[in-house]
Amino acid sequence: MNIGLIASRNAHRYCNKIALVDANAGRQVTWREFNDRVNRLSHALLSRQLTKGDRVAIYSRNSLEYLELFMACAKTGIVVEPMNWRFTPEEVAATLRDGTPRVILVSNEYADCYRSISSGLPFIELVVGIGNGHGFDTDYDAWIATCANSEPETVHTVGDDDLYFICYTGGTTGVAKGAMITHKNAYTTMVNMTVAEQITSNDVYIIMGQMFHIAVLLPHGYMFHGAKVIILNFDPRRVLQVIQEHRVTTLLAISTMMNYIMDVPGFGNFDTSTLRLISYGGGPFASTTLERAMRMFPGIGFLQYMGQTEVSIMSAWLGPEDHVRGLEDNPGLLHSCGREALLCDVRVVDEHDQDVPRDGKTPGEMIVRGGNVMRGYWNMPELTAETLRGGWCHTGDIATWDADGYMYVVDRKKDMIVSGGENIFSARVEEIIYRHPAVKECAVIGVPHPVYGETVKACVVLREGYTATAEEIIESCRPHLASYQKPTSVEFLDALPKSPTGKLLKRVLREKHWGDHSRRVGGA
Repeated sequence: MNIGLIASRNAHRYCNKIALVDANAGRQVTWREFNDRVNRLSHALLSRQLTKGDRVAIYSRNSLEYLELFMACAKTGIVVEPMNWRFTPEEVAATLRDGTPRVILVSNEYADCYRSISSGLPFIELVVGIGNGHGFDTDYDAWIATCANSEPETVHTVGDDDLYFICYTGGTTGVAKGAMITHKNAYTTMVNMTVAEQITSNDVYIIMGQMFHIAVLLPHGYMFHGAKVIILNFDPRRVLQVIQEHRVTTLLAISTMMNYIMDVPGFGNFDTSTLRLISYGGGPFASTTLERAMRMFPGIGFLQYMGQTEVSIMSAWLGPEDHVRGLEDNPGLLHSCGREALLCDVRVVDEHDQDVPRDGKTPGEMIVRGGNVMRGYWNMPELTAETLRGGWCHTGDIATWDADGYMYVVDRKKDMIVSGGENIFSARVEEIIYRHPAVKECAVIGVPHPVYGETVKACVVLREGYTATAEEIIESCRPHLASYQKPTSVEFLDALPKSPTGKLLKRVLREKHWGDHSRRVGGA
């Protein structure tokens, strides 16, 4: 399937229905208008003699133009390179040098940042400005206005195995890796979302995760069905306003977003009754956060996605019915990331890639196979071979699984703490610390120790208006953890370092402890 056909088909099926609302700019387009703009952009790109496999970058926050570029590139076989606007200009330049796009779209907000690095990017032939006052020679709206709105003939030459976009991900290593996502990857994710979220054309969805990340596939799942999508740059109060104004039915939030939304003063004054489903991902919710959310959004289904960029968002899910069972009679189920998604296979294996027992206690690495798995990493053949060895994507997530196929993530492979020869899964320690009523967020890391190699340190953010001491946090762990597992120190922080997608950056926390060490792990 060519993903660009989403725009074409919906222009025929739902021509005058509102397709997209850019809540940041106060704009909206029908499906017919959206497809016309996509086609004009397609012809504008082709007029520059760009061909299948060439790259076009975009340096912008979430916007209507973002999804227009994705659909236009899908129709032409040109590959999108979204830029992480939270990178420093030097990091953006390094990403651009890796992908070597010939054209870049730059919003007025990042025009000066781009100009500061442009001299080192000779391969970029054209800069197209978005918004007012960008100062570039070519303006986006003026550029596409002169082009035809007919379907480009290239739409018939692009399909499943062609590259759709390159999604740069730092993961837990700090090294930007370009995951190559194909049309088939995107289509598989849309089908999985359809089943998991029971999507219909009557839904109204907010995309508030940054679209330079794999989260860009989330609105695809709803556009596929002709549903209305609201484009928003995250602001917790604005989220509640948009839910009320547009009668939103579904959204996805990471843990940080959900905490901010629930902490909005006057939360109860907003009408959220049209919501039917809240999905969450980017890491599990702490049990206290999940239980609070289920209380504050009564009667709404909750759905957890487990996955990563390399598997196009999801490899497993924990459905609404599982959340109900978890509340009613099986609380341990709320700690699960669920069972494998419909169109992929998931296994939990040991260091020899052999399945570990389905006993709910033996840990192993989750590996994934299916149409959702990326083609590989751009310009990184060795890392691609290592990650996709044996036809399976090795995720680095450590989990157990039970006889019913439910998986329980206990840690990231590289987050394991080894203290005195004992393996300590930081996620388990964090789960216990989160039970303390004063704790809003926490991260557990290993820090150097002269005898044990590493020891456990907890980095904690307290809830507003609450107090706690390090001794209290440590003592609260004592009844639930072995002595070697509980923290030996606690540091209180105003905030935890996070990636632009809200993923916790433990490497930043580790750096001040391990910065002068040649190894980032301890050895007793």
